[in-house]
Amino acid sequence: MNGYIINFATYTFAMIGFIVIVLYVYKKSVCMPNNLNNPYLKVENMIKLSPAKSVYIIKAGYERFLVAGDNSSTTMLAKLEAENIDTTEPPKPINIETLKEKFKINRG
Repeated sequence: MNGYIINFATYTFAMIGFIVIVLYVYKKSVCMPNNLNNPYLKVENMIKLSPAKSVYIIKAGYERFLVAGDNSSTTMLAKLEAENIDTTEPPKPINIETLKEKFKINRG
């Protein structure tokens, strides 16, 4: 009787492990195509407006497009011209320790 239980547990865990591995490979290969290095088409930036709606800046070749997407549709909003794109660097994050030293905040 114990042999049957051990065999059942072994085959059950093996099948669960096989299913987990198959799902992991499926997720990496089909569901997430961003791991492909496509130099001609890429998402440069994305802003989530709600859980179902997002706005994307997509670079296709040397052109950029503003695209909105939700659960049921995708819409091209505009073609971005080079003079409309801000190429300056975003501000660097502020380090709180540097700020404390700069303003010499003393508590106590």
